[in-house]
Amino acid sequence: MDIFTFSSFKGGTSKTSTSIHVGAGLAKFKKQKVLLIDFDSQANLSIGLGVGPDNVDTMVPVLKGEKAIKDVIRKTSISGFHIVPANAYLDGIERTPPLGSDPYAHERLRRALKSVEADYDFCFLDTPPSLSWLTQSAFYAAKYSVICAIPEAYSVLALRRLKEFQDQVRQNHDIDVFGVVLSFWDRRGAVNEEFLKQIEASFPDKLFMAKVRRDMTVSRAVLSGKTVFDFDNESNAAEDYRALADEFLARFTSGRSYD
Repeated sequence: MDIFTFSSFKGGTSKTSTSIHVGAGLAKFKKQKVLLIDFDSQANLSIGLGVGPDNVDTMVPVLKGEKAIKDVIRKTSISGFHIVPANAYLDGIERTPPLGSDPYAHERLRRALKSVEADYDFCFLDTPPSLSWLTQSAFYAAKYSVICAIPEAYSVLALRRLKEFQDQVRQNHDIDVFGVVLSFWDRRGAVNEEFLKQIEASFPDKLFMAKVRRDMTVSRAVLSGKTVFDFDNESNAAEDYRALADEFLARFTSGRSYD
């Protein structure tokens, strides 16, 4: 099982939608086994798959050593596509017993995932849009990171902070940037070239060719607790996420090296 963290230091970059739909596309169309971990106390990933934020089977008891991760995994409507939900109790968990007194608390997520590494092809970690303890733990558990951005100035500027953070993590943990996903794409955008240059400057040769266009189908699907593939498989969003999942798997299996 290869572990990826999906990250952004700015909200509104479709980070959660990207992790859901790349995972769902791999499971639905490529027959891959994918485990999603909602590691954000806002629980948007869980809600997007129809799991309420009041769910008690989350990573909280796993991190506390009260349950095994297999006990909190839930199936979705897509075969081979499973989720560990989140709720508000993830917020500030690092300050609660027994984590608060554990100098190696960051390692708990990585250790928990070892027990299911033979059950899945991929594990995707959806993180908060911040430099929180949860985000740091996800980076230390993952082998690769997927950076999510939109063609908007503050999003692109946040990439620089994310690159600095990734470089700091790499001093103690081997993690590679797998790719940069661009959402809310408008082919007619007046400053597209400038945004692309800025992304290339931060993460050279990492931008996925498949870009996700702005499509209200994503919001409607979230409100229905479904993926866009189940909600409207003929939509622009479904087409774009299928292309992104295809490119993701092709890039992964190509054997290319990552810096």
